[in-house]
Amino acid sequence: MSKIITVWGNPGCGKSMFCCNLAKVLTAGKEKALIINADSSTPMLPVWMPERILEASASIGNVLTGLEINTALVAERVVLLKEYPFIGVMGYAAGENPFSYPELKYEKIRTFISEASKLVDFIILDCSSNMLNFFTPTAIEAADLVVRIITPDLRGLNYLRAHKPLLTDEKFHYREHLTLAGLARPFHDIDEMDHLIGGFDGLLPYAKEIERCGTSGQMFKTLAYCNQRYINSLKLVKGRLEEPEDGNTGEPYETEEGEFQEPYEEEEEAEWEEPDAGRTSKKYRQAKTAGKERRRRGIFK
Repeated sequence: MSKIITVWGNPGCGKSMFCCNLAKVLTAGKEKALIINADSSTPMLPVWMPERILEASASIGNVLTGLEINTALVAERVVLLKEYPFIGVMGYAAGENPFSYPELKYEKIRTFISEASKLVDFIILDCSSNMLNFFTPTAIEAADLVVRIITPDLRGLNYLRAHKPLLTDEKFHYREHLTLAGLARPFHDIDEMDHLIGGFDGLLPYAKEIERCGTSGQMFKTLAYCNQRYINSLKLVKGRLEEPEDGNTGEPYETEEGEFQEPYEEEEEAEWEEPDAGRTSKKYRQAKTAGKERRRRGIFK
């Protein structure tokens, strides 16, 4: 089964561009990636490939509303990029809108994601900013890793505050999401927004060349224009996907007191947990906090 990465955030934060760049990074070793955008308010097939005329039969809408969703049906609707044969895309076609198909259903979306994950090594779910689009919360629930991209300004801050209450259920793993500052510009007060939002794990700096590619149908050519901080954020996501599932990297960690401790062994985990309280112990929290701070310092170099 593939790794599932869900990307969500406020409008105009650079989600789709990030998904394209992430796909290129993840397929550098000839692994296969599939980008899925189910936002019918902005059909993405003509944005990704403006030079190709794709009929409605290639639309993701035909899959999500089909009577039976299986791997063969999903594979038929995957559009491969000519210049990047290891990257496939799925989205709505030109001229389609939110009323082109019946309302999406939870079970259909989960089945679709499950069947798509059998085809490639990585699934990248490029989500709508609108939580009323049921694909977005379902994609967050199904993900192995969730990336939250927020513009470091009042728009991003208030979008986050408005949507956080909608994701309080444990199945969304809200506290485990990576948070990136999207389209960060020199005039943004990153430190202040970092404090108000609760901490950025990385930056996706704005560049004119990136914007030009995004508005001219060359979204998959922007990686060459990304500066080191943007690249570091992509590497962070790739690194998270490569971490062992138990979270034990085998490296010493730094506690809040500045001391280095050996990583916990699997058999010791029971001593660190407080099952009846539903929380991890202080020692475990210190390790997790120290690890996140080390990653954060690496990203902001």
